[in-house]
This record gives sequence, structure tokens and C-alpha cells, in this order.
Amino acid sequence: MTNTLIYIHSLASDHLNKLGKKGDIVKFINQLETNPETIGDYRQPDPRGRMIEVKILGRQAVLFFKDPFAGLVKILDIRNVEAL
Repeated sequence: MTNTLIYIHSLASDHLNKLGKKGDIVKFINQLETNPETIGDYRQPDPRGRMIEVKILGRQAVLFFKDPFAGLVKILDIRNVEAL
């Protein structure tokens, strides 16, 4: 079984780098790499009609979607849940 490529948008990467406790988020990203069919706690459609998964990890929310045609998972944003 091959691992899925994970794309992390630059804004999400910047937010992740600023976090003090990022262990749970990094663990979740690793989980997405080995199991791209992972679903979030919530779903919301974007303007293009893609279903964006929202995974809540402590006080952070990871917004991502699987792009089956490209064979990767895109992490679009990591936000504080109070900002949602």
C-alpha cells in the first residue's frame, strides 16, 4: 500500500508553525497520509461543490479535502475553532 501525498496550503503551514502544541495535528496529518479516506467531524461544501472536511482537534480545526483525480489530500486551512 502506498502513502497518499499530502498538500498543505502555505497559510495552513504558517498557522501550524506558530502553534505551541501541534502534536495532535501532525498525528492527524500522518493519519491522512496512510488513510486518505479519513472523514472529518463536519462537512461543508465550497463554492466549487467540493465537500470540505472539518476535523476538530482540541482548539484547532483542520479543513481538508481529498482530490481523487490527483491522488492527494489538500489541507486548506488550520484555524482556531473560535474563528469559525
